[in-house]
Amino acid sequence: MAIGIDGYNAAFKAFADFAQRRVEANDAKAVVRVNLPQPLAGRNVMAVTQSRTDSIHKFWRSSDACVANDLARTIFKRAVFDMFGGESRIPESVKKSMLLGDFDCGKPLTARRILAVKTAIDNFNASKFVANLPETLDVDVGCETFTFDKWHYKRIVSNTPPAECPRSLDELRQLLSGRISRGREIIRDVLAGNGANHAATSANVADMTLALHAAALRHGEKLPDGSFSVADPDGRLAQWLDTSSEVYIRTSSHIKGYQRMQVDGHLNMPRGIDIPEGKNGLMAGMRTVHYGTVPDLDHLDTGGSGPNRRLFLKCETFGVWHNTISKDEINRSKSPGMTTRAAREGDWGESLSHMFSFIATRGADATAGGARKEHMTRRVKAALETSVANLKAAGRKDLAAMLEEGGVKKAGARRLLHNLDRAVARSPEDATLRGAVAMIFKAVADDAEGLAGDLANRLGNEIMLETPDLA
Repeated sequence: MAIGIDGYNAAFKAFADFAQRRVEANDAKAVVRVNLPQPLAGRNVMAVTQSRTDSIHKFWRSSDACVANDLARTIFKRAVFDMFGGESRIPESVKKSMLLGDFDCGKPLTARRILAVKTAIDNFNASKFVANLPETLDVDVGCETFTFDKWHYKRIVSNTPPAECPRSLDELRQLLSGRISRGREIIRDVLAGNGANHAATSANVADMTLALHAAALRHGEKLPDGSFSVADPDGRLAQWLDTSSEVYIRTSSHIKGYQRMQVDGHLNMPRGIDIPEGKNGLMAGMRTVHYGTVPDLDHLDTGGSGPNRRLFLKCETFGVWHNTISKDEINRSKSPGMTTRAAREGDWGESLSHMFSFIATRGADATAGGARKEHMTRRVKAALETSVANLKAAGRKDLAAMLEEGGVKKAGARRLLHNLDRAVARSPEDATLRGAVAMIFKAVADDAEGLAGDLANRLGNEIMLETPDLA
């Protein structure tokens, strides 16, 4: 009976397991010796190359039956035929790898040949699976179901080596569910002060980002391109990421208003962790995690921790190990015990690609194409500029200057609201300032309509995740 090609039948798997062991033992040319459940009822089948009459020579040792190469090849051939439902249905790429002309000729069936056939089958299955991925996929995690779009997971599948690629949608669901569960556990433990339970490996960092994607879906929010702003009151998530052996200090056009502040006793320059693609990679075709701290502005004197401290995290296509940060700035940016990885092959290509990508996106709307970027929106910038102009016209240049403090356009709406609070504390009765408050709050609220998160901490159009979202 034919067996679906989503999986191997038992006979083929027995051959493949034998071949893999021989290759690992540096004996890829070894003839087949494999335990088959059928059709020889558990006896060992061996293709014999040293026999005088290869097609009929047999000898017995214990319960082993040693038979000629043509029988071993026949069993192997039938195992492949059964997987596809007959010879006529075998893909040409698999037929080519089998070298069918060698069958029934007494030639040895080597481990190398078996693995070549396995690779051809894996490649065919993987390409077929990727080509037929559904537009959405429901993934159960605990008692919740999350619906991911194809762009979330396609590259995770297509960039996984064929031999490791999921063979069915159920396997893909299990892969994503397991990774999201691990990411949730990591986040919970880190926030609880138990981050030492998990090494900040590339795989664990990537799992954490998948958990953030899932948390955003609870609010119906998706992230094809953009950033997360995650509640991190004690800075533990950022500090855990800093323990990665893959981390490096990098330049960034994001959260620039916070980069040269002192946070936890060090310079608050952005960090990067590059993540290999594949089944343990990032979603949406991204290959690097860019992160940094958005400090609590009311508690800068104590290192920036406090209820309004956030982790900024953005997944990007290219890393940027080669950058313009000086060695002195790199050293002053390291948290206690932090080490940064050395340069490696491919870093120049990544950094140049990042630069070209950066140039191509200059001036783009932070909300275009569903992007969820943290840059101050055009609406809020317009409200800021109008308010500053009105205050200057009313003779309140001091209040206008307060609104613009801290590179506010680079620091986002949250810095603007912080500046407004300070200005109101100075001149609570100023009518022009009250008008500015109303105008700016309306702009921020209009931009955030329908979006989750603490309005007072919003930078721009990013996805915001609060402490309850991380449970």
